[in-house]
Amino acid sequence: MSRYIFGGTTDTAAETAMGARLPGATGTVWSSGAADAEQLLDLVDMNGNPLSMLTADQNGMVPAFYGPEGYAYVWVDFGAGRYMMLPTDTIRRVQEHVTGADPHGDRNYADSLFDQAVPKRGGSVNVDRGQTWLSAQVPSGDGDDLGAVLRLSDGGTEYTRLRNDGALFLSPIGARTPLAVGATGDVPFLTCHRGRANPSSDGAVFTVASDGSVTTAGTVRAANVGSARLFSGPTPPTDPQVGDVWVMYAE
Repeated sequence: MSRYIFGGTTDTAAETAMGARLPGATGTVWSSGAADAEQLLDLVDMNGNPLSMLTADQNGMVPAFYGPEGYAYVWVDFGAGRYMMLPTDTIRRVQEHVTGADPHGDRNYADSLFDQAVPKRGGSVNVDRGQTWLSAQVPSGDGDDLGAVLRLSDGGTEYTRLRNDGALFLSPIGARTPLAVGATGDVPFLTCHRGRANPSSDGAVFTVASDGSVTTAGTVRAANVGSARLFSGPTPPTDPQVGDVWVMYAE
């Protein structure tokens, strides 16, 4: 906290109890008007020189001085008792406060909160490595298959939603291919990749096409198929095994 300026105005004079001026008189400065007040010795003149007492000028006026750090009021005594002296730089301080960029620090504080907030629309959120951007506390036990952590709607119909029980339903709005989010046309309904998920069938290990056909990079196994392999084409498989099925057709 900075020092306040006292004195130096027409109403700060060293006077007797009868109001007579006291040119050249010395006075003391106190923390209050009480009997147990502390005398303040940490005073500074306008040139930065230390003072322990005040000295009135040739007209009995008290020159301007800086009070101790943090004192907004002081009491002076030139022999007629202690009288409160108010700061004379209050107007300047108020102006600096009003015109300051962030006088209370509230803007900086608010900005720090905004940086942590999730924008309602647009914008971006920076997430530190290893941190979770959003966590939702859902009902325990069997969960809640009606409530949703995320729900997209056109106001009447529910589309893509993440239920409170963890189930995820992907249903884009409009003439788009379900499960291939945002995709249209011949992009597959469903694709499974060993790497990052995407709607393209290139590099997919399992694909359900928009015409209903299924393509898999590995062997298809089922309870009613066992280890049987299915081939089709004009020529038989080169390494036939027991249980293989070959559907022959001409070129």
